[in-house]
Amino acid sequence: MLRISPVLKQVEDSVRLRVWAAAAQIAGTLAMAAATRLWALCLIGTLTLLIAHRWSYTHRHTQPRWVGIVLLIGVHAGFIGMAAAIPAGFAYPQAHFAVFVMVLVAFALYTRLNLYSGIGFGLVNLYVAATLSRDTLFALFLIVFIAIVLGFLWEIDTVEGLKRNRHVLTSATPTTRTPARSTVAWVARFAAVCCVFVPLIVVFTPRFAGRPLFMPMQLTVPIRSSPRQEVVNPAVPLVQIRGIAQTSEPGQSEYYYGFESSLDLSYRGGLTDTILMYVSSTAWSYWRGYAFETYDGRAWSQVAEELVTLSGYLRGSLATRPVKRQTFVQSFYIVQPMPNVLWAGGRPIEVRFPSRQVSVDHTGGIRIGEALPVGMIYSVVSERIEVVPEELRLLDPRTLPLPEADGRNVQLPPTVTERTKALARQITRDAPTAYDAVVAIRDYLYNTFPYDYYPPPLAPEADAVDSFLFEDKRGLCEQYVSAMVVMLRSLGIPARFVVGYGSGDFNPVTGYYEVRANDAHAWVEVWFGPEQGWMPFDPTPGWEGTPDSGGVQAWFMSFGDIAPMIGDVAEVVRGGFSAIGSILPTIIMAVAIVLAFLSVIWGWDRLKAIRAKRIRPTYSDPTRRRIFAAYRRMLKQRKITPTQSMTVHEQLGDDPNLAEIAQIVEEAAYRPRAEVDTLWERVRTWLSGKST
Repeated sequence: MLRISPVLKQVEDSVRLRVWAAAAQIAGTLAMAAATRLWALCLIGTLTLLIAHRWSYTHRHTQPRWVGIVLLIGVHAGFIGMAAAIPAGFAYPQAHFAVFVMVLVAFALYTRLNLYSGIGFGLVNLYVAATLSRDTLFALFLIVFIAIVLGFLWEIDTVEGLKRNRHVLTSATPTTRTPARSTVAWVARFAAVCCVFVPLIVVFTPRFAGRPLFMPMQLTVPIRSSPRQEVVNPAVPLVQIRGIAQTSEPGQSEYYYGFESSLDLSYRGGLTDTILMYVSSTAWSYWRGYAFETYDGRAWSQVAEELVTLSGYLRGSLATRPVKRQTFVQSFYIVQPMPNVLWAGGRPIEVRFPSRQVSVDHTGGIRIGEALPVGMIYSVVSERIEVVPEELRLLDPRTLPLPEADGRNVQLPPTVTERTKALARQITRDAPTAYDAVVAIRDYLYNTFPYDYYPPPLAPEADAVDSFLFEDKRGLCEQYVSAMVVMLRSLGIPARFVVGYGSGDFNPVTGYYEVRANDAHAWVEVWFGPEQGWMPFDPTPGWEGTPDSGGVQAWFMSFGDIAPMIGDVAEVVRGGFSAIGSILPTIIMAVAIVLAFLSVIWGWDRLKAIRAKRIRPTYSDPTRRRIFAAYRRMLKQRKITPTQSMTVHEQLGDDPNLAEIAQIVEEAAYRPRAEVDTLWERVRTWLSGKST
């Protein structure tokens, strides 16, 4: 049973401790404001928090009872308000609720234990900020918060002189509990705490491997609109002049014209470096969107077909064939409005998304009913794509069954010129297999033409691929990919045009891939039969030549390691409590953090007690050292265990028989060196008198 020290229950009169506690709460609020951009909430919350601390300090001795009733009603009202704000689409309701409760409880911070709880609420705000923050700025707030908490503990230890000496050992009050036994008991309790909390932290940490017990999911209103074939891109350009998307930044845009139902190759222009989403993934990958199949000489488009709808809340299976390779999980955190497409790495086999319907088009693109809003979180389980040349060289796509009966992936318009086809034959004349032909065309484009954001405008009636290969001889990823697809199709090899995002920049501090607008990309997929499926290739300079999935990181206690032991039971539990399971990790993590914080406080006190037994003052004066050594030997003989915060007289228990040695030790600690030399003789005299 946890015993609360009487000191913690006493009214706290220290203004300094209250300032430290308020600073910790403000640090948590600032961290959340930086993650959500809710600076007005931060300002109002901080000002109200300071008023609350002032009020609770003024009324710390009276402690009106009606305040507790108001707090109880207020917390429940805040929870009801958060529940109502979620379906209304209110921005970051959990952040508002966390700040509201922290400020409300600050009106009742009377005791030192209350101040500890106030810091705990600041930690809750910091945790909310951690769930919403994806950059390294959060680390700064975390360091500041830790520094403030350490300052709070330092204030308690040094200025306030908090004494929690549970076993004051004096000659008049002997004890049967030795320091060795006390240390063993403390180590045993600490080991027990670690056994309880470490597995929880490991299992529910966001940095998982393979497959976690619970997918990261934000508590939000599900998308109810039915998926549709049309791609809706919310980042529309303000003006389009001669195929250039113009915004407030000349020549720069967050709008990628490839994320529509068709892709016009006459568009030109660059993209900004605005971060669009953060991706947590245990394997490197491109983030695929969907594919275009039909080329008319100037644009790519999809064949309109009915979508395959996956029913079932929060989960849908995308697997169309047995999974043969290793799987990995990606979690996507959307920070800018994005099209109604779910991005995915590798070959998706399962999606976790807050919608009753998720659909898949015939190219493997995952569609939803609305554009992805800011704050959306979803997860995808994918099979690794691994391009193995030895396996692909054994296959000839020209003789294998096509994925579609109408041969749309070998379609070519009449605008494709003969010199384009001749160039394809020339590049692949020495290729012994279809795979070698694919690699030859890819390497030719990669090494021959420079990348250029602003190639010359496409001439009227000209074929885009012909202009790129023989006239412009420079271009964007769309030109490289179009040329490769057209040349492969001219050789009878099925290929298609794929759009999505590159992996982005990996941040080793946060563990997220930071995907920006200028990471929008296109690449090629080549058909290698029903067994291998579509294989990716990238002919664009500056990008990976083979965008297959990287190796999956191995983490301890991944779900894939223990899934065989759980079997169908986990499926039943997840199916019955899917809605609760989406928020359960957040609840468990919050409880674990609070318990861990309390454990740190408890461990801090125990550490001080142990250090008080071991740390001894050091002096360069040999006479002082001899006096103190003799004093320590005397304490040990009398089985007296002092603590760092006790004076010499407190250590000796005001025993009149020890008053003289106490006076000598105090004089040795503070007198000048010349006067200390005479004290040693007094010590020897006192010791000899006691021995007789």
